[in-house]
Amino acid sequence: MARGLLRRSARQLPYRSPPFWRGQLVAVFCVAAGTGIRLTLQPIVHDHIPVVVFYPFVLIASIWGGTLAGLSALLLAAFVADYFWLTPIGSFRLDSDSVIAMTAFCIICLFVIFVARLFRALVELHVEGEERAALLAHEIKHRANNLFGVVQAISAQTARNATSVADHQTAFMARLTALARAQQVVSEDLDGPPDLRAFLLHVLEPFEAARFVIDGPAVAVPRYLGTSCALLLHELCTNATKYGALSVADGVVSITWGMAGNRVRLIWRELHGPPVVAPTRTGFGTRLLKTAFPAEYGEAVITFEPDGVRCTIEYAPA
Repeated sequence: MARGLLRRSARQLPYRSPPFWRGQLVAVFCVAAGTGIRLTLQPIVHDHIPVVVFYPFVLIASIWGGTLAGLSALLLAAFVADYFWLTPIGSFRLDSDSVIAMTAFCIICLFVIFVARLFRALVELHVEGEERAALLAHEIKHRANNLFGVVQAISAQTARNATSVADHQTAFMARLTALARAQQVVSEDLDGPPDLRAFLLHVLEPFEAARFVIDGPAVAVPRYLGTSCALLLHELCTNATKYGALSVADGVVSITWGMAGNRVRLIWRELHGPPVVAPTRTGFGTRLLKTAFPAEYGEAVITFEPDGVRCTIEYAPA
């Protein structure tokens, strides 16, 4: 019970320094409380221990108000102790014993302020670690829910175009592999979105990456589009391997990108392939184009030009 109470109290500590004026109010309040306690003890201790009672209040001011509040409490406490107990009232001349006492008080208080600052830093690290852990747990939960939804959608859409169980299994496993590759790239660095070039190389690796011409500046792929982009690129590669530029020996695919206003524009273009004929039915890739890139996130358009398929993807950089 005591440990739980201490933990709850520690969570209430303002590990980030408050505004300057609030810290000074904390310092004044702490010195006033220490002065009140010392005046209450006056009939018992008389002029002895003039500064000892202020140590815990300097510590409290340093913890709750920050380093500047602790220093202010130190100066105010020194002034009060000097005025009431170290010298006759109205006089500010210190004798040698008073000088020693005041010097020791200042040195010890500076050490107390340093310890309080170290304590606040440790609390800050602990709280930030807990916040990061909670954020990562929420992110993992969100990704897992999205991933299940994507797998269900892939299964349903693959089944619509499959001619047999074996055909469905082959296409479904290939798309799951592409999804897994996308998740691997997106999850490699949780502190930032993946680089587009590294993302492309990873997704295109199973399709003979040497036949792709990739060129563009350093930009990132937003995490919320990573899965959709990977699936779309996998579908383009699959179709290019079956019917397009990658189905012939001399065919290549050019993937270039650059900034178009405040968006990244990526262009997929198949070159030196067989003549292109637009499909007569809506396939997985076409449906993916319509659902994977909502208007507020980006857009993707595919055109079946005579000299090769062309797909333009635009999205806001992360």
